[in-house]
Amino acid sequence: MQPSSAVLQPLCRGKNDSRVYRGFTLVEMLIVIAIIGILIALLLPAIQMTRERSRDVQCKNNLKQTALGFNLYADGNGGFPNRQSLTTALTSGHGWGVRMLPYIGEHALFEKFNFKFSWFDPENKAVTMTPVPTYMCPAAPSGSVRVMDLAKSSPTTTTSTGYAGDYVVFHQLLFTGTGVTCTGCTTAAPKDVNSVTRLNKIKDGLSNTILLAEQAGRPTYYIGRTAQASNTSMTNPKFWGCWAAYQSVQAQGWNAALPPAAGGIFTMNRSNSQGVYSFHNGGGNFGLCDGSVRLISEEIDIKIMMALYTADGGESIGTY
Repeated sequence: MQPSSAVLQPLCRGKNDSRVYRGFTLVEMLIVIAIIGILIALLLPAIQMTRERSRDVQCKNNLKQTALGFNLYADGNGGFPNRQSLTTALTSGHGWGVRMLPYIGEHALFEKFNFKFSWFDPENKAVTMTPVPTYMCPAAPSGSVRVMDLAKSSPTTTTSTGYAGDYVVFHQLLFTGTGVTCTGCTTAAPKDVNSVTRLNKIKDGLSNTILLAEQAGRPTYYIGRTAQASNTSMTNPKFWGCWAAYQSVQAQGWNAALPPAAGGIFTMNRSNSQGVYSFHNGGGNFGLCDGSVRLISEEIDIKIMMALYTADGGESIGTY
């Protein structure tokens, strides 16, 4: 059978073919690309906010687990653990981070620590060079790869390294330049070696007294939100900062007249050399003595902040 001319006709058309072949023009393509760009621009902030929220939640969980560990320790030992433990000078010392290991699910790591040697001794390097996620804030730059150089930690000349920890307790208060006065005020973490803080000594109430907070980012030195070229000006950059070290600092505000305040009184997030320093937007996470955790705004009144640090100041806290 011969095909009809109607079937052959499309195959025979040449330059006079009037059919329209539809495709994208350059203008249409540019419009599509522009729309996609706008959608991405709208989505990126939402993605960033979700990531920040996730980091904040994880940081709070870390502090809560640690604060509850302190309370479990207190149940069996008569009080919160001291900030540091020593047997002979500094040759066999360690901080509360080591003592807390069994209470945060790190039993095996606790068993590996040789208590005859200090945290900065090479004998314990295998332990200190094991990251403890519970002690590290996920919002801090470089995550868990931040290594502290423990070489020549006073008064020794040993050489070792250890992973950083981002949470600290407070063993004293500095009121200078803040306009706050307090006579005989103490904190929840004992400064004396091998001592404990009995919970009945926290007279301001467990829910009104800070136990733990962030001092994140070490070994890098931050002032404001700017990483400094060197950490040599940081207070004891090698002597603490490792999670196994004496993660204990002074609670303070920053005086407008003294560096690094440079123009104001700051309650937190001014420097990670002393006091509280967080990479969360607008404030920092704190673990209270009752095991609860709160994000406290960096705009909080300095008097209320100092009242929260004290264990027996007798101040009126109010709303914060």
